[in-house]
Amino acid sequence: MATMSRRSQGTALAVIAATAGCDDLASLDEAAQTPLASVRVRVTGDLAAVRDPALPPGELRVGLQWGVQGQHDRSCLPPVESPEHAAVVEAGCYDPLSFVRGFDTTFEVAVDADGTATIELLTLPTYLAGDVYAQIAYASVFAYDVQEGSPGEGIPPGSVIYGASFSSMAKPDTRLAFRHGGYNDQLAFYPRRGCAAPPEGFSLVSAGGFTVDQAVEAQARGELPSQNPADCRVETPDHVVEIALRPPEEMQVLECSSSGEFYGPPDRGLPGSFEPSEMRLACTAMPDFGAGNTGKQQAVAAPIEPPKQGCKYIQHFILRGCYLDPYCDIPDWDVPAPSWWPCPVDGEP
Repeated sequence: MATMSRRSQGTALAVIAATAGCDDLASLDEAAQTPLASVRVRVTGDLAAVRDPALPPGELRVGLQWGVQGQHDRSCLPPVESPEHAAVVEAGCYDPLSFVRGFDTTFEVAVDADGTATIELLTLPTYLAGDVYAQIAYASVFAYDVQEGSPGEGIPPGSVIYGASFSSMAKPDTRLAFRHGGYNDQLAFYPRRGCAAPPEGFSLVSAGGFTVDQAVEAQARGELPSQNPADCRVETPDHVVEIALRPPEEMQVLECSSSGEFYGPPDRGLPGSFEPSEMRLACTAMPDFGAGNTGKQQAVAAPIEPPKQGCKYIQHFILRGCYLDPYCDIPDWDVPAPSWWPCPVDGEP
């Protein structure tokens, strides 16, 4: 989705200064702080039923993490240009409406034997989308398994996510909201058009979601996709957030959200490093990046077999261009088409 968001750390710090006594140095001690908000969580389901028995013993925890604006590969968005393109999308793309975890502070606690936990928020988010008059931040609550030997803070690398309150705008979600100032329902930051505005400060907001096709159709009209008002809820942050445990492969999108596309020569500067027999290949139109360029084509490729470790991905190849600007006048490379090239080469070097 296009975005009007930007980082507003200065405003967040101003709010902190306004709500804390500047001469109260004891407030810097987390143990002495009064939580800004508390989020109660209930985890449902059987961890043993979704957990890989080959993994070492772990500990189920819940954590809260603020989201950032995703940069999604346009080759993953409809319309699909051919069956070959559809195969590349299937092999290399994740949900383009997925929640994207930021690098902000994560609050995490162990889940009690009855499946409940309480997350206490001690700081405000530093990534706020909007302008000086209207800002919003959204967070998702995760359930994950901490492996022995993992770091004890945050959602550690190597941990396995088993559930989330907000994984995608394409699914029903409950997210923690923090609003400062006004509310702009046309802000393309995890949009919630059709729902009531979150109150200022912290709240829990829920919505029913929309499909990728609905998002693309709305964008073609110059709009943002709307939620069904019947599925919208606004609640206080201490309302219980329920998280159902899911197989970890269903949660991988939260670790591996699609990223923006990067272009390079067919051999990526490493002759012989690309093996077309192991890839899905397609020829697609290049986006014009708003410059009015049309007609240029690219080869897109994704591994037939998903990587055993790591995330799915798409590679983008063009015969002539620059790494920072595929339409540059003075190219970084200008090469002939290799034997596996799927696009017409008439008029190409």
